[in-house]
Amino acid sequence: MTSHDESFRFPFLRREVDSIFGEVLRSVPARPGVARWSPTLDLIEEPGRYVIEMDVPGVRLEDLKITVAGRRLVVTGRREVVREHGHPNVRLRERWSGSFSRSLELPDEVDEGRIAAALHEGILRIELPRRGGRR
Repeated sequence: MTSHDESFRFPFLRREVDSIFGEVLRSVPARPGVARWSPTLDLIEEPGRYVIEMDVPGVRLEDLKITVAGRRLVVTGRREVVREHGHPNVRLRERWSGSFSRSLELPDEVDEGRIAAALHEGILRIELPRRGGRR
């Protein structure tokens, strides 16, 4: 491996580590008893495109915003959970409502004009075609 290759890889590694620490810090409650949430995802490489599958249970497609700028994908959204228990003695409440944001640096440029997204049974599927269909 040449030094040029190493200098290319280390900034990418640094951004990934920063992203991981950012995810951990976002999961820490802002106030006692108030949880934050960040959806989990899979990044799949297919010929000519990337596919992201993200778990967003209870989120409607119209409550999501998906943007790509260069190699940065950002998904923001909001989930409202109806909390009508009718019981005054709820001892544990783990369901959350509120906003979230998830960003990911993609390994290659994508064609922003051809991005497609669909939501089915709580899984957001984002198809990100590469410019020129490159592998």
